[in-house]
Amino acid sequence: MAVMVGIDLGTTNSAIARIDEHGRPVVIPNREGKNITPSVIAFSVDPPAVGDEAKELARLGGDDIASYFKPRMGDPHFLLSFHGRDYTATDLSAIILRRLKEDAETSLGEPIDSAVITVPAYFADAQRTATIEAGRRAGLRVSRIINEPTAAALAYGVQKTSIDENILIYDLGGGTFDVTTARVSPEAIEVRSTAGDHDLGGKNWDDRIAMFLSEQFAADTGIDPLDDPIALNEVLVRSEQAKWTLSERTATRVTLQLGTERRTYELTRPQFEIMTSSLLDRTKLLTEEALAAAGLKWGDLAGVLLVGGSTRMPMVRSFVALMSGKPPRVGVNVDEAVALGAAIQAALEIGGEPRDARPKFTLVGSKRIHDVMSHSLGVVAENRDGSAYINDILIPKNTPIPTSRSKSYSHETHRGASRELDLFLTQGESSAPLDCSILGKYVFSAIEPTGERVNIDVQISYDDNGVVRVKAIQRDTGAELPYEVVPVPDDVSWLGRPPAHGEERTPPPMLRIFLLIDVSSSMSGEPLEEAQAAAREFLDKCDFTRAEVGLIAFSNLANLSADASDNPRKVQAAIGRLEADGTTNLSSAIETARERLAASDRRKYMVILTDGYPDAPTAAIDEAKRARDLGIEIVAIGMGEADGEYLRKIASTDEGSIFAHQGELVATFGRIARVIAEGGRGLRKST
Repeated sequence: MAVMVGIDLGTTNSAIARIDEHGRPVVIPNREGKNITPSVIAFSVDPPAVGDEAKELARLGGDDIASYFKPRMGDPHFLLSFHGRDYTATDLSAIILRRLKEDAETSLGEPIDSAVITVPAYFADAQRTATIEAGRRAGLRVSRIINEPTAAALAYGVQKTSIDENILIYDLGGGTFDVTTARVSPEAIEVRSTAGDHDLGGKNWDDRIAMFLSEQFAADTGIDPLDDPIALNEVLVRSEQAKWTLSERTATRVTLQLGTERRTYELTRPQFEIMTSSLLDRTKLLTEEALAAAGLKWGDLAGVLLVGGSTRMPMVRSFVALMSGKPPRVGVNVDEAVALGAAIQAALEIGGEPRDARPKFTLVGSKRIHDVMSHSLGVVAENRDGSAYINDILIPKNTPIPTSRSKSYSHETHRGASRELDLFLTQGESSAPLDCSILGKYVFSAIEPTGERVNIDVQISYDDNGVVRVKAIQRDTGAELPYEVVPVPDDVSWLGRPPAHGEERTPPPMLRIFLLIDVSSSMSGEPLEEAQAAAREFLDKCDFTRAEVGLIAFSNLANLSADASDNPRKVQAAIGRLEADGTTNLSSAIETARERLAASDRRKYMVILTDGYPDAPTAAIDEAKRARDLGIEIVAIGMGEADGEYLRKIASTDEGSIFAHQGELVATFGRIARVIAEGGRGLRKST
C-alpha cells in the first residue's frame, strides 16, 4: 500500500515525514541518514547533486549551483540556465521533491504516491499553484497544500488534547517570514489571522554580514566582491557560516581568500545584532499587524511558538520574549515541526490514524483545521464614474477558506462592442491595481448581446489549498461563459491611467533615480532604522532591468553614498552604512543629485526624505527649482518634525509632497517606487 507523507519544501532546507506504526509523526531520514535535506542543487556534476553534496560543492566554490529559488515560485521572469537547459523555480523544486520522495521510499521500502506539501502562509495563488505543479512533476499527487505556520500549530496542538488557548506562530525560515495567530482547542485549530513577507528570512541576515565583509575587503584591498559573482559566492558562504557560529558564540573570525588577497575580520554578536536590528523590526510590524487583524493583544496569548531554523539565533528568541513578555514556547523542533504537521494533515486526509496503530497522538478528525487566506482577492474594475481603474476586493484577507464570493458587473455590448470580457484578477489590499499582484488575465467569451448592456456575475473562490477558482455567468441567459487564461501583458501601466478605449499603450520609460536621505542627528535611532528599511523596500520594488538608483546622504555635507547603478547590492551596501549626525544641508544634496541627473536621457527622479527644516531653506528651494527646470521630478517625503508646507515648495507637485507618520514609511516608499516604475502618473497633476 502506498504511503502518504507530509513535506516541508523549504527555502534553505526541506524535510519529509509520515505517521509511523505507533501513530506518531516522524521525520523520514534521507540517504545520508539526516532528517534535513538542504534545498540546494549542483548542476556541475551529472546527474545533478542534491542536498548536502550540493551544498558542499557550493561551499567549495563550485559553479552551476541553484539555491534560494523557493521565493520565486510562480514568477514567470525567474529562469536559471545550466548546460543549455532552462529551469524555472517549479522545475528546481520538483528536483528537490523527487529526491525527498526517492530517499523516503528507500528508507521505508514502500512506494509514495501522495503528499501534503507546506507553503508559506503569505504565498499567493501563483506560488501555490506552482508548488502543486512541482509535486506533480516529482511523481506525487498533492492532496493538500497547507500553510507552514498552520502545520506547525498542528504539530504543537496535536500533543495538547485538553487545552483551549490562543497562540502566535512566529515562523522565520531561510527565505520567508510568516506570523499567524491561532486558537487551539480539543476540537480544532482555528487560524484567526496571518501576515508575512516572502522576501524576508535568514538569507537577509546572511546578506547583512556579506555587505559588512565586502565593504571591509574593498576598503583594505580595492577589490569589491560585489563586482565578481565567484567572489560574492565565497563571501555569502562565509557569511552563513558566521551567522550560525554567532548563534553559539559571542564572536567569530572570518577569513576571505579572494584571488591573491587574504584578509581576516572579527565579528561580534552585538555587532551582528545592531546591523540586523531593522530586520527584526520588520517582523515586529508584521506580528502586530496579525495581532490587530485577529483582535488580540499580547496579553491574550498563552504563548509564542517559534518555527524555522532562523529562530535559533539568540537575538530572535530575545526579541520575541521582549515583544510578548514571556519566553517562547518549547516542545517542537523548529526544523521539523512543519514537516511533522504536514504528516499529521496527511493522516487526516485519509481518515485518521493507520490501521492497527496504537496512537500516542490524537489524530482522528478531532483536530479540524480552519485556515485563512493571507491576501485579499479581487478584480480590476472601473469606479462608479468611469474615471479610474480600481482593485475591487471581493474576498478580504484573513477570510476563512474555502470560500466563494460573487459580484455583478455591467458589460457594454451595443455598437459592436466586444462579446468578450477581459477580467484581471488581483491579490492585494490596495485600491490601486498597480499596487497589487495581477494573478491572471481571464478572457470570457460567448457573451450574448441581449441588450445595450448585460450583467455578468463573476464568482471567485479560494479552495482548501488557497488556490483561486474563477467563473462568470451571464445573468439574463443563465449561461456560464467559457474562458481562456492568457498571459498578463508585460506593460499594465495603463491601469494607473483613466480608462480610454483605444488608448495607445507605450512601454514604460528608462529611469534614473536618486534617493536623498536625511541623516542629521535628529534621525538617530528608530527614525534612521525605519528610513533604511524604507529605502530597501524602494529597491525591492524597482525593476533594475530599466532603472538605475543612487543614494545621497545629507547632514552637514552631502555625501554621494552610491552613484546611480543597476546593481541593487551596491545601493543596499550604502544604505547599511548610513549614520546619523550633524545638521540638515538639503540644498547641497539636491545640487549633487541634480549634477548626477542632468546629463541623463532617462526619466529623472529625486526622492527626498527629511525629518526637519533644512539649514538654508531658501537655498534648498532654489536648488529644487533648478532641478525641476531640467525636467527632474522631485518627490519630497517628510517624517517627524518636517513641515508639510515646505515639502510642497520642494516637490514637483502637491501629489509628490507626502508626510509619513511613524510606521508608514516603508509602505510609502514601496508605493512611490511602484508609481515611478509605472510611469509616475500618480505623482503628477491630473491633465
